[in-house]
Amino acid sequence: MLNGTVSARMGRFMVDAARQAGMDPARLVRLPDVGDAVLADEFARVSTPTALLLWEQIILGRPAVHAGLHAVQLASMGTFGVWDYLFTSGETLAESLRTGCGYVTVIGDPGAEKLHVSDDGRLFTVTHSTGPAEPDVVAAVEQFVLPLISRRATEGLRRPVVPVRVAFRHGPPHTLGPLTEFLGTRNIEFDAPVNSMTYLAEDAHAPMPRTQPGLQDVLRSHAELTIASAKPVLGWHGAFRTTLRATFHDPDLSLASVARRMALSPRTLQRRLGELGTTWRDEVEGVREELAMDLIRDSDVPMRTIAARARFSDARALRRAVHRWHGTTPGDLRRRHEHPAPQGREEQSPEPPTDPPTPGAHG
Repeated sequence: MLNGTVSARMGRFMVDAARQAGMDPARLVRLPDVGDAVLADEFARVSTPTALLLWEQIILGRPAVHAGLHAVQLASMGTFGVWDYLFTSGETLAESLRTGCGYVTVIGDPGAEKLHVSDDGRLFTVTHSTGPAEPDVVAAVEQFVLPLISRRATEGLRRPVVPVRVAFRHGPPHTLGPLTEFLGTRNIEFDAPVNSMTYLAEDAHAPMPRTQPGLQDVLRSHAELTIASAKPVLGWHGAFRTTLRATFHDPDLSLASVARRMALSPRTLQRRLGELGTTWRDEVEGVREELAMDLIRDSDVPMRTIAARARFSDARALRRAVHRWHGTTPGDLRRRHEHPAPQGREEQSPEPPTDPPTPGAHG
């Protein structure tokens, strides 16, 4: 099952876009399924939670622009491999769009991204829906998918092809200028019941120039092989941990909110954790430890700031937790990392912290 994953090509594109948006390289390194070896593997699949985390970073890095539309402008023809060329290889634009939308699994999460086409002989419409995520991420994805298809339609016909109507489920952005300029129409609706893009039949059924007979069959076969050979890098638990870490700073962090991001019910998520011999509380504690230790060892962030980021009540609670985990203090761990002990010398056992306990400090 490829639900909950996207292609390595999509992962590579998202990583590049996040880097351009200013994402901290150290944070990228800690994402388990977007390493160089994974992204170089044509058949690897990156977890959707990782893709959503990258979208969040792109949005944070470009708060004044349409993040989804900006990403489309980075996606030149060929970025997504065979999926791109399926949009240009049919005898008509309608055939190409129908085929490309039918193979969304080649690059996207089949459990989240749905593309459909309809043709009444007068109008040809592409509809899109995406999975659960934070509202700004959903808006960015919606402003990425339909404009990307619009760009591929224009590239396939080798001339501008303008939709007569575009609709988005999310609310209107602060400015419409970039969208209307890119799509070539002012007929854009927001807060619509469904995301859609509609072309006149005369455009949709226009012949594609330079179509090579039999090419689409070859591309379909390659797409089928890509899907059949795909291999998710993370198992279910790894995807859960990635989701939990990506949402750890959310004020409303809860089992229910993480379940929603993974398109699961809270009861199903709780049951799956139980089957692995773990609990929600254990998982939160594990991510809290990972986050705190990364910041202690790899940064000069003050302890009170680390405590806040790792969801501790204060720095004393952080010190007690570190002693519980590693038998030493945060300051000593940081000094050891900066000045490793010479080989052959045994380090002295640190003194336990002397701060008085705070009730409920470790949540």
